[in-house]
Amino acid sequence: MDLTFYLQTFDHFIIYLAVSLVLFAIGTYIFKLVTPYSERAEIKNGNTAVSLKLLGKMAGLVVVLQSAIRHSINLVDLAIWALIAIVIQIVLHLVIEYVLTRNTNLAKEVEKGNIAVGLLLGGVSVLVGMIVAATISY
Repeated sequence: MDLTFYLQTFDHFIIYLAVSLVLFAIGTYIFKLVTPYSERAEIKNGNTAVSLKLLGKMAGLVVVLQSAIRHSINLVDLAIWALIAIVIQIVLHLVIEYVLTRNTNLAKEVEKGNIAVGLLLGGVSVLVGMIVAATISY
């Protein structure tokens, strides 16, 4: 095992980690912008449904970022793929949440604490993230 190789590439690890964490924060922030209620306040008040939904969104985002990291050829490529994937994931989530369930306001159900709906939407975010992640390749 050549320890010098790892020491020489450690800076790349740190840079990719920092950029990925920033992209994660940006994606999470954008998700919070499209949510019609304060997730922070709801979670602080003990709303498990909101917590499950947010956790699913974040997990789906991590899956997408992981794929972007694996398939990128440099930092610019990583940022471009990650931002495209974040936007696609948000759009698909909104389509699923609002268009396919026209007769039920799922956001209101989650805000009211409906754990089943929160878990479903969080799970859908993970599944959509997996599909989006699988499409990031060369």
